[in-house]
Amino acid sequence: MLLSIFSQKPLFVRATLSFLVLSLILMLLDSQKSEWFVPFRDASHASMQPIYQMSLIPSFAAHYADGAFESKESLRRENIRLQTELLQAKVQLQQQDHLIAQNARLKGVLSTTESANHDLLLARIIGTDSNPLKQIVVLNKGENDGVKIGQTVIDENGILGQVINTYPNTSRLVLITDEQQSVAVVVARTGQRAVVSGSGRPDGLNLDFIFKTSDVQVGDELVSSGLGSRLPAGYRVGTIADIDTTRTDNFADITVTPAANILNSSHVLILQPKQ
Repeated sequence: MLLSIFSQKPLFVRATLSFLVLSLILMLLDSQKSEWFVPFRDASHASMQPIYQMSLIPSFAAHYADGAFESKESLRRENIRLQTELLQAKVQLQQQDHLIAQNARLKGVLSTTESANHDLLLARIIGTDSNPLKQIVVLNKGENDGVKIGQTVIDENGILGQVINTYPNTSRLVLITDEQQSVAVVVARTGQRAVVSGSGRPDGLNLDFIFKTSDVQVGDELVSSGLGSRLPAGYRVGTIADIDTTRTDNFADITVTPAANILNSSHVLILQPKQ
C-alpha cells in the first residue's frame, strides 16, 4: 500500500523523501559508529577547501586595497615630513653660512694693520643713498663718534671712499667708483703716477691719461699716492683688469677692478687722525 502511494508521487518528491530517509539513517549510524564515517568526513572537508578559499577572495582583496591605500598615504605623509625637515635644515645652514662669512669678513677688517698716523674706527654700512645714479652709502657712525667730512674709509682689501656728510649718529660715504671721484695712485710695479676715476659702476674704475707706450700691464696693482693730501698714501685702490689701445689718440682705455669689496662690504674702517 505504502509502496504504491510512494510510486505515485512525482519524481522530485520521491527523490527528496529518499534523500531525507537516507540522511536520517546516516545520522543514526554516525551517532552510533562515528569512526566509520571519518574517511568520508575528511574527504568532504578536503573537497570544500577550494570553495572556502574562493569565498575569502573578496575580503582579502578589500584588505589588500585598504593596506595599499594606507601604505601610500603613510609614505606620502612621511615624504612631506622629510621634505619639511630638509627645508628647515637648509634654512638653518644658510643662516650658519651667512654668520660664518660675516664673522670671517669682520675678522679680516679688524686684522687690518693700523696706520702710524691714523686710528681705525669700526663702522657698519646700514643703507644706500636714495639717488640710484650716485655711489653713496650710509654708515652707522657720525659726529658723536668723531667722524668728520673728508675722512677716508677702507675695508680689509683697500680704499672704499670718503665721508661727505656727517650727522650726530650717521654719516654718508661716497665710494671711489662714483663718476665724480678720483684718486691719485702709483703703479706699484713701476712707480708711475696716475689718476684713477670712478666709472659710475660699483665693479669698475678707469685709469686716466696713460699713454699707449707706458709700461703698464694687466694685473698691475695701484696704490694711493697721497698726492694732494686728500687720501692717505699706501692703501690699495685696485688692479688693472683690461688695456685697450684701439683709441685714435695717444691714450689707452684702461679698466681697473677695485681692491675694496664695493658690492658686499658690511663692516668698514674709518681712518681718523691720531689724538
